[in-house]
Amino acid sequence: MKNQNSIFIFLFLLNINVFSQNCVSGYVHIEHPEEWEQQVYLSKIQLEENTNTYHTTTIAAASLTEKGFFAFDQDLFTSKEHIYKIQLNPISVEEKNKLSNKVKNFQLFILSKKDTIHFTKGETMFGEYITSSSADLEWQKLKKFEAQYENLTDDFDPKQYLIETKGYVKDSLQILLVKLIGIKKLDDQNLLEKDAKANPEYYLSFLKELKSSELDPSTYAYLENKLNFITREIVSHKYKISLWVNGVAFFVIVLLILLTIKSWRKSRAPKAIPLSKQEKAIKNLIISGKSNKEIANELFISLSTVKTHITNIYSKLNISSRQDLLLKK
Repeated sequence: MKNQNSIFIFLFLLNINVFSQNCVSGYVHIEHPEEWEQQVYLSKIQLEENTNTYHTTTIAAASLTEKGFFAFDQDLFTSKEHIYKIQLNPISVEEKNKLSNKVKNFQLFILSKKDTIHFTKGETMFGEYITSSSADLEWQKLKKFEAQYENLTDDFDPKQYLIETKGYVKDSLQILLVKLIGIKKLDDQNLLEKDAKANPEYYLSFLKELKSSELDPSTYAYLENKLNFITREIVSHKYKISLWVNGVAFFVIVLLILLTIKSWRKSRAPKAIPLSKQEKAIKNLIISGKSNKEIANELFISLSTVKTHITNIYSKLNISSRQDLLLKK
């Protein structure tokens, strides 16, 4: 009895050890096996800018057993969380075109080598699965949130979608890679650039957080490139505004200087002293061509008095001769 218990424990531990070496395992449901390759392909996913598709790099293939079981060893995965894809391909290109819109022949998930994911038997090709990846579990929540926007209609409000999606990503998601996927969805809807320009601080802070994390830099390279481009645009726009503001300020300063100089000159200019009644009369007689003697006779004053008045007139009008007076009339 003791020996039987030992054997049972040994087999149990062996079973755990065998399955623990497989990060990904499970079953594929295939209705028409003859139309499909009998291999499941594992690929790494790279997020790309401005595209609803993903760049995939195949890293392994696993053969299906008669029962449709497959498994991928944990050595294929890294210690860092990454997006992966498993896929079953039709045998021919013609079948691929026929089946592409009818059957979902792939599944995306997040995994690291410390996690496991197991696909259970079901009615779909890759049915329900059980995973220990907290990142993938959070991604499933994000998928449920996004499902309400899958069938967009004519009354779709991009502004409201942006507000709700960004709010969900910011407040409800805790894992950086899943947040990055949520932001990628905004990019797929051509809303990321607009929001990043309006809120550059938030996105630059998020990028800084990504850089300080353990995520593979290639995972967020597309976001970094986009933010670099947007940041350059913002700096260029601010520089143009700065030039315009500086130009206006320079014009205002020059105008103020000119007005100040004009005011200063005006204040320094001698103030005109009004002519007396007698001086005005003599001025008018001079302008009419009268000589000093004729002026004296007409006004019944002495010649010396006429000359004195003329001197005062010249002084008050800031002139020095009869010719200046004639020009000033």
